[in-house]
Amino acid sequence: MTPVQNVPSSPALIAVVDDDDDVRFSLEALVASMGYDVASFASADLLLGSSTLKNVSCVVSDVQMPGTSGIQLARKLQRDSGPPIILITAFGTRAVEEQAREAGATCFLRKPFPPTELMDELDRLLV
Repeated sequence: MTPVQNVPSSPALIAVVDDDDDVRFSLEALVASMGYDVASFASADLLLGSSTLKNVSCVVSDVQMPGTSGIQLARKLQRDSGPPIILITAFGTRAVEEQAREAGATCFLRKPFPPTELMDELDRLLV
């Protein structure tokens, strides 16, 4: 009998969506530092038009962006049984948070947030 070898699985792919280059690059670096693969997009429309979406394990997206908003993206992903989505915003009113939750966001973070909040949420979702 041949022993079974444990083949390491590839890291989960996280899509980072933000129209602010600095925020997107920072989130990309944070997520990559956790050992995840990262694909970043400057808009929700670019993510939705990408073949990468079918391989994504989780989406981290800004709420307010030109074109499709983060809330609209969350609705689409939920409707299509897509990956979980974490929404982030600098304009985190209670009403926006309620809209995000109703749209299917699994987590809502207000900028600026401690990096550990995002790290903990990704670990919780992907373990």
